[in-house]
Amino acid sequence: MRILLLILLVMILPTQANAEVDGTTCQPFYRALESVPHESIFQRNGLYTSQSFETGAIGCFLVMNTSATRLEGRPLPNLSGEPGTPLYNAGWRINPKYSADGPGTGVVGLEKDDAFCLVYTEQPSYIDDAGKIIQQEYLRVRVECMAILPAGEPGIVLKQKE
Repeated sequence: MRILLLILLVMILPTQANAEVDGTTCQPFYRALESVPHESIFQRNGLYTSQSFETGAIGCFLVMNTSATRLEGRPLPNLSGEPGTPLYNAGWRINPKYSADGPGTGVVGLEKDDAFCLVYTEQPSYIDDAGKIIQQEYLRVRVECMAILPAGEPGIVLKQKE
């Protein structure tokens, strides 16, 4: 029964959005990150589990892992979608409802046409006894993209309770 339900959702959900989100949606993010010295980078397309919404989504996601040592002081590409950035110039716009920033981690929600992406920059950190922010060596950039449904919300697949 679960498999049948999942197959139906995979077939129906993309048709509810005005446009499908596939691997090409993640390509601007992948191209920006592949030039960064990294330990690994990968992209997956189709049905995946959204860490953000803790449920299934249809679209694409990518993950790039690197370290401060590998970066040697080089900054990460600006994937914020702010005016003047390559993503902004390509038509991506910030959705502040899904954006937040903090020491060591940040997320920005971006929209373009009928696509919605969350861009996470994760570098675990803590504040020491002197109040100084101490960042870990390892960094991860994670991008999740999915279609925006006609109701204006990201296209997620609701999980069936176990």
